[in-house]
Amino acid sequence: MIRIHTEQNVEGEKQTLDMTSRAALQGEGMDYTITYLDEDGDLKGSTTSLHVENGRCVTISRDGAYESHMIVEKSVRHMSQHLTPYGTFMLGVSALQVDSDIKKDGGFLRFRYCTDVDMVPLGEIFFDIRLTKLDHPPAPLMQ
Repeated sequence: MIRIHTEQNVEGEKQTLDMTSRAALQGEGMDYTITYLDEDGDLKGSTTSLHVENGRCVTISRDGAYESHMIVEKSVRHMSQHLTPYGTFMLGVSALQVDSDIKKDGGFLRFRYCTDVDMVPLGEIFFDIRLTKLDHPPAPLMQ
């Protein structure tokens, strides 16, 4: 099970989002991949994969209506292309923080990064991701 809390402050406007979903975890320790299906909002139906290398570099890949491939690595500015229903744009990404402690039964991944368009600052985004192992499938929702 994955729980995601995000905070973004873009162009002075602060937004928060909390989401819970099923997730798959491959690997553990310093190198692993988390994959989950977005179930709400604009990203509903998109599959997101978070690949962590050496506990310090996060590659975010998203397939669906909003396709993107973004690298969040501390002290390095990466460029990423984002395809949306509204058009394509390039985004600069610079990590401020990457903290990770994942084991086979769960753990956390936190990262914070700044974004820019053509070197003009756009905003700052924070992810706090918590994984917990499900010992058994959740009960169906009551109608």
